[in-house]
Amino acid sequence: MIPDAPRAKPDAPNPERRSDAALICFCAGIALLGLSWVLGFGGAMAGMMSGSAPVAAVGLASGVIALLLGAAAGAILTLVGVIWLLVRVIADQRESDRYSREVER
Repeated sequence: MIPDAPRAKPDAPNPERRSDAALICFCAGIALLGLSWVLGFGGAMAGMMSGSAPVAAVGLASGVIALLLGAAAGAILTLVGVIWLLVRVIADQRESDRYSREVER
């Protein structure tokens, strides 16, 4: 029987992994903004072509409200993501020495 080899210690976690959630928040906000723009343009075109049917007007009004809420949520997520990323960068610069180089001459 072969004895077990000593196990190596796992590497220290990558400090950039702490910014993953902030980047996901930012990208989700941008995606919501883009989606609301595309769907809003399509909804406006469909509203113009539908005529003046009352059912279409109610559907268009509820669609506009949903798109405005989606755009607002996207703007908030984007703003939170940007602030979160900036705070992470500043915190990383303050707590580690990898950004500061002391050059000896």
